[in-house]
Amino acid sequence: MSAYYPVLLRLEGKRCVVVGGGWGTAERVRALLDAGALVTLISPAAEPETEQLARQGRIQWHAREYRPGDLEAAFLAIACPPDRAGNAGIWAEAEARGIPMNAVDDAPHCSFIFPAIHRQGDLVIAVSSGGKSPALASRIRDRIAREVGPGYGRFLAMLGQLRAEVIERFPGFERRREIWYRLVDSRALELIEAGGPEAALAELRGVLESAAVRESGDRSQETGVADSRPCVLDPEPAPRSNGSPRANPESHS
Repeated sequence: MSAYYPVLLRLEGKRCVVVGGGWGTAERVRALLDAGALVTLISPAAEPETEQLARQGRIQWHAREYRPGDLEAAFLAIACPPDRAGNAGIWAEAEARGIPMNAVDDAPHCSFIFPAIHRQGDLVIAVSSGGKSPALASRIRDRIAREVGPGYGRFLAMLGQLRAEVIERFPGFERRREIWYRLVDSRALELIEAGGPEAALAELRGVLESAAVRESGDRSQETGVADSRPCVLDPEPAPRSNGSPRANPESHS
């Protein structure tokens, strides 16, 4: 059993400190920026990509070695210096301040680890080996990527557009969960991958309307009302003429 609890963090507007200069610095900085974090890089030197980000004002760069106190007000810390011997001091400050920290290729100084990630739009698939073999996690990620293509990202975006409507139209959680599975299991993804987004949306709309009709019928049964139309009583029996009843088109046999 893995000792790590999988979680996705919301980093938008959060101060994240990267003590860098070694392998993976630019990758970590870029990933944090993509998540909306406020990135501070502490490194005597920077790769051309990160140096350009600093010139553009997208990250704050302190061109020096790490100093105690650099993690003040940080939400997250990542250490990837050229010499990982300095990780112990960064770790001590992170632990003292209660800041989650990852040190690249230095498991004893990690309170969290990075999984291998596959993204399609807002769809994120993470694979972790619990730090035992990142290469295996990457190979499994690549295998998943061959199955989960761009159509899934477009499908998720379409489902996201319907989310507020589903919540409003179907307030019961159990019923709403059932409807979500019906939407996901519909032919919409197949239609998207075939190049028919309009047909896919029509498919999803059809599922919602069918569910709404059923919802209305269920409410009618719960209240004992079978039909919303006014109830009309059968007319009085027609008078007889010559011993035969008059034809009545509304009578029931």
